[in-house]
Amino acid sequence: NALQSGVGANQVTNHAVTGSYVYNVSGSFGLSADARVAIIDPVNVSAVVPTTLTFTIDGVVAGASINGDATLTSAGATATALPFSTLAAGVAKVLGHTLTVATNATNGFTVTVFQDQNLTSGNGADIDVFKDGAATAAPTAWTSPLATLGSEATYGHYGMTSEDDVNADEFGAALYAGNLNSVRAVFHHDGPADGATTNKGLTRVGYKLEVSALQEAANDYANTLTYIVTPVF
Repeated sequence: NALQSGVGANQVTNHAVTGSYVYNVSGSFGLSADARVAIIDPVNVSAVVPTTLTFTIDGVVAGASINGDATLTSAGATATALPFSTLAAGVAKVLGHTLTVATNATNGFTVTVFQDQNLTSGNGADIDVFKDGAATAAPTAWTSPLATLGSEATYGHYGMTSEDDVNADEFGAALYAGNLNSVRAVFHHDGPADGATTNKGLTRVGYKLEVSALQEAANDYANTLTYIVTPVF
């Protein structure tokens, strides 16, 4: 038995402090010997994984359906342009973007979009947001502008939809919102994203525009949309 300390199963002290320790071991035949145990510092393992985030915007080609809308895209968009071109009264047009996010953010990301102003012309006329200027926040089915004479906000409007299941799939199938004057969530995932998997790293957003015969004439309606991706590492 080891003679260091204790009795029975507790005859050897497990030292907590680093160092070299001698244990004397003796047997019932009068023989004994020393054993030595070295206690060393534990090995700490560490690593670093750098944060990554890639966000891309691509235009949706002409003739595509976005989020189940029967109105197909009227032209090809680009990452920096949504060319609605000439509008005819009562004829809705849709253009769109494909958004991709690749990130190793632990808690995922949210993509938002907002506008700097309504579609506005140099003569001061504007095309209001859906629906009839009300900046509808809860996505709803598309309806044509009311075109009430003397109520300028009803002459034309435009809104947006998303194929992503953001906010429990609030955009459903072909539902549109118009609250673009503040940041509007259009794409979300709660973990790392690969930039390719639908609803986790890839989605499409669509913008629908329709005017009535009362919409003021102008050849320079314009505004600017800004996308922001916010990862949560």
